[in-house]
Formats: sequence, structure tokens, C-alpha cells
Amino acid sequence: MKLIGISLFIGSVLISITIGMDILIGLTLPQSAQNVLNPFRAMETPEMFILFLFLLIWAVHLLASLLKQKKT
Repeated sequence: MKLIGISLFIGSVLISITIGMDILIGLTLPQSAQNVLNPFRAMETPEMFILFLFLLIWAVHLLASLLKQKKT
């Protein structure tokens, strides 16, 4: 559970830093949010498949470690 919390915290801090830097250079909040999400829109199908595969492997590994922890 700590791993999920830390991952979400680090991700949110990085996104907020990116949005803050975009606002400092004069972009509006919607433009900044569009810049944050742009890499995902530019991905092609094989790239998206690999990204979701990595996320699935990470989630399965995390779930397995949580279940293993609860058994002991």
C-alpha cells in the first residue's frame, strides 16, 4: 500500500511541477494540461500496448506482494 501511495505522490508532484513551469512561461491551465497529456496522444498502437503491458506487470507484481504479505 505504501508503494502505491508513494508512486501516486511522486507522479502528482511531477505533474504539478510541469504544470507550474508551463504557467510560469505564460501558458494557460488548459494548455498546460494538454502539454502534460500530449505524449499519450502521440503514441501509436504498439507503444500504447507496451505501456499498458508494463503497467499490468507492475500491478500484478504489486498485488502478488500484497497478497503474500497478508498471508504471513
